[in-house]
Amino acid sequence: MKEKLRTEFNQRQSMIQPDFELYYYTDTNLQSVNTHKHDYYEILFFLEGDVSTIVNGESYSLEPGDLLIVPPNVFHQTKINTTKVPYRRFTLWISTAFYQKMVHLDPSFGYWEKPVVEEKKYHYHLDNITSYNIQSKIVRLLESLHYDEFGKHAYERLCCSDVMLSINQLLYEQDHPYELKEGQSLAQRFVKLTERYADFAELTPAILNEFISRIEVHERDQKRARYAIQHIGIYFNHIGKFENELTQLAEPTEQEIKKMREEIEEAKREKSRAYHREYSKAYRAKNIEKQ
Repeated sequence: MKEKLRTEFNQRQSMIQPDFELYYYTDTNLQSVNTHKHDYYEILFFLEGDVSTIVNGESYSLEPGDLLIVPPNVFHQTKINTTKVPYRRFTLWISTAFYQKMVHLDPSFGYWEKPVVEEKKYHYHLDNITSYNIQSKIVRLLESLHYDEFGKHAYERLCCSDVMLSINQLLYEQDHPYELKEGQSLAQRFVKLTERYADFAELTPAILNEFISRIEVHERDQKRARYAIQHIGIYFNHIGKFENELTQLAEPTEQEIKKMREEIEEAKREKSRAYHREYSKAYRAKNIEKQ
């Protein structure tokens, strides 16, 4: 994480901005914060450290990638178990006015009321891919707050709404796990997967594992040859080997394979001729010097 995005921690528990505030903290000598509450939503995305958090009397041990959502007027406290490991986290504050404005725009922004406020589920342990997806959106929001770009005010709100909507979608999907119902195809399950990761900042091994079940590497058409043609088959989860008009066009015909072989052989011959030309040139130059 870029150092200039980091914020020095202070004990302030009130918002300065009218809509939202986001901070990236990393501390090694931070003292435990007393039990407190506030009139806005606090979302903590835990990155590193040895801490535990008490929310509404319930204690939670945090692991990297965990999400903690504290609604307004709920008492909470973070305890530092050891300072040997830096306590790193993102802390997002969302005012009730901005939250209500987004819910009025689309009720989906308020889904977390059910699990968080009504059912009092404050702590969420995320899988690696979901954690990375949420973190990338938070980082994008943090960068938008620190850099002065065209449309900054609008872009900041777009980024914040993206974080809020992603968290609400996460909670919704946990309450409504996707199941293959009668009449639905595996292709629909794959489409659901692509929709889940339609917006990511970086293609990671974890995301690849979600999509790809196996990769088959076939034998080279000419063994022990330095240049050869080799077929590779990629099989996706739920749908197997994906083929359509575009992949069929990408698959070379026998005539194209024959042409590729000829081009490979010609390239090898040209390389050999170039070597001999250079060798002959150097040999003649050396003999001329002797004369």
